[in-house]
Amino acid sequence: MKEKGKAAILTWCYNNGKTNYGQILQCFAMQEVISQLGYDPVVVRYRRPDSDENVYGLPKSERDRYEYDYRIRVVEGKKDKRIERFMSFIRENIELSEQCYTKAEVEEVTADCEVLVCGSDQIWNPLWFDDIYALNFGSPGQRRIAYAPSGVLDESSTQATLIYKEIAEYIERFEFVTLREKKGVEILKKYSNKIISDAIDPTMLVTQDRWDEVSALPVSTERYVFCYSLGRMRPHKILLRYFMKRYRADKVFFITSGHYDEEDELETDDVFKAVTDAGPAEFISLIKNAVAVCTDSFHGIAMSAIYRKQFYVICRNDPNISVWASMERQMNLLDKLGMKDGRIVRSIADAESMADINYKEITLKTALPEF
Repeated sequence: MKEKGKAAILTWCYNNGKTNYGQILQCFAMQEVISQLGYDPVVVRYRRPDSDENVYGLPKSERDRYEYDYRIRVVEGKKDKRIERFMSFIRENIELSEQCYTKAEVEEVTADCEVLVCGSDQIWNPLWFDDIYALNFGSPGQRRIAYAPSGVLDESSTQATLIYKEIAEYIERFEFVTLREKKGVEILKKYSNKIISDAIDPTMLVTQDRWDEVSALPVSTERYVFCYSLGRMRPHKILLRYFMKRYRADKVFFITSGHYDEEDELETDDVFKAVTDAGPAEFISLIKNAVAVCTDSFHGIAMSAIYRKQFYVICRNDPNISVWASMERQMNLLDKLGMKDGRIVRSIADAESMADINYKEITLKTALPEF
């Protein structure tokens, strides 16, 4: 049998905005999937520089330091324990290429790769699309695979439609194409004759035992409900108190997205405890050791299902709902779990009428892709 070679993964890995748990977890999972398929994976470090950055002549030996300084100074605006934990998790668990800034550099670091894989995460979202993530580079002899990219969700704008048509042209060269959401499949099929199907997020193809290996130790010995909210959390605090009572918890540990500056988002008391220094390993641990989880996050749902937790999906409270806070991805995942209409809570009345999840009745197809 011919030994399989190297595979390059084009996805986000702390190169698209501030600290993001789902981004790093899906990147780690994508690497695990490619490795299980017998390839030697490498995640391509690529960032398109800002217009005022003069980095193209920067020696490769100096790029790591520059990228660290850029992230602290420009992207995060600070240096703290959470950021350091993100960086530590990446260093310890994800195999990265040299830093690339141009398409030519991406081609150089992937020249010896047999397979080019794009996915998962919202790399095909029209708001920030870059054709590098549609594998618009490399040689004709390299196999091209799309595994569960997301972001193809809304045809209401001319910009989105133009980008979907552009993606459809790129995937003509692909050997295998899946998207994470069924809606994305339906949209791209309008512009392409390729066989396109939907696939489960790679985080759910990694076993609980493997996630345990990269999880941090428990953050508390107390019983707690965990809340991870990308929208505003304060409107859900009464509901969280209900779940604390229902599951006989002592505390509600919570993480917010950091998108909001209102002081009341991090207001704490004897019940609510903000976790401000959690990296990806701590995030896994917070879900793993919770008695119940409330979240509006796709990967909050995914990790809760992996750990067979009683979880509840809170509606994302955000004034910009149509731009970045759509619940389409979450609803699609709930549908795959057979829970589309059963885990959304808007009130205590909703929660009281909702039974605990019987995981013996949940069947999720988690077979590895074949490519």
